[in-house]
Amino acid sequence: MSTFVELEIQSLLSAQEDLEQAADKLISSVESSPDNFSPDNITALARFLNRTGLYRKLVDFVLRHLDNESFPTPWPFFLDAVSQTTEPLDNKIIKSLIEGIQEQNAEEEASRTTAFDTKEPLLKEWRRDRKYKIQKGYKENRKRLFEQLVTLRTQQLYEQEKSLLQKLIRLYPGDHEIQREQHEHEQRYALEVLSRRSPKVKALSDEDFTSTDPEIEQAVLALNESLLEHAAADPSMAFDFAIVAYMLDQYETCLEILGHCEESPALLWLRLEVLLKARHFVAVLHELTHVEMEFAHEPETFFATAYIRAQAYWGLGQKHSAVEVMEGLLQSRPHYRAASALLSMWSQQ
Repeated sequence: MSTFVELEIQSLLSAQEDLEQAADKLISSVESSPDNFSPDNITALARFLNRTGLYRKLVDFVLRHLDNESFPTPWPFFLDAVSQTTEPLDNKIIKSLIEGIQEQNAEEEASRTTAFDTKEPLLKEWRRDRKYKIQKGYKENRKRLFEQLVTLRTQQLYEQEKSLLQKLIRLYPGDHEIQREQHEHEQRYALEVLSRRSPKVKALSDEDFTSTDPEIEQAVLALNESLLEHAAADPSMAFDFAIVAYMLDQYETCLEILGHCEESPALLWLRLEVLLKARHFVAVLHELTHVEMEFAHEPETFFATAYIRAQAYWGLGQKHSAVEVMEGLLQSRPHYRAASALLSMWSQQ
């Protein structure tokens, strides 16, 4: 409801005005000046008259201004009121109303009421068209936002990606694919933050950990033991400790730490990734079955598991199967850049 009409109603009712008198004064206020005679105020007035059962006043108000081409007829409320005050509705009245709606290109607006469904089938058709447009717009907007999400992810614009994901969650609550995207973003963002804030830890690269220097090996062993102890002592932080171990390429330690975590979608997907890194390819294929059953209701599950399955096959030396799965994935998702890059790398080996 418009602020002007809401305040007018509060003022009139607080003064203990009779409802019909209050309605007459409200109508006069709306009609008193061009500024007050706005589409928002007219719609709010019509809603008030309709909900308070003052159908005749609403019909009279609309009819007074119907000849004005610029008058924004509040069709759904007006049609409701007409159906309540004019009995029986003959074909001539109905035809006139339909012509008026069509002249103003107000089919979508008029279809918001079901008052005329039994008298004029066009209203049902208009409602179906409106629902179709809404659903189409819903899907197209979702697709457009997902394309923006992919662009932001490719450019590693984490904060912008986070903001867009929050917008998607508000627009499409309960969407499992969006929820999964958010979990994946949180995981990637955690890794990015840790890599930026822990330069000394990150400095321990692959070369460091593959070194035969006893001091290095002892330091790595101590770090692994510390992470495991902290994960066991504080399971609520275990997932974070697992990510630290993952960053340091300590995949076996990471798997042990994950055993202290409560099961969650993020845990299942991270465990698959760690198993791949640790070269436990048979375990990957085994756990993929569980993941596919767990997330069978999510349309993106097939693509994610196919990408992982192909890597597991390749690791097991089943290169033909790996390429076959990856090519099948790319046929369905030709813009899956990670899959395309991996397949290109395989082709050179």
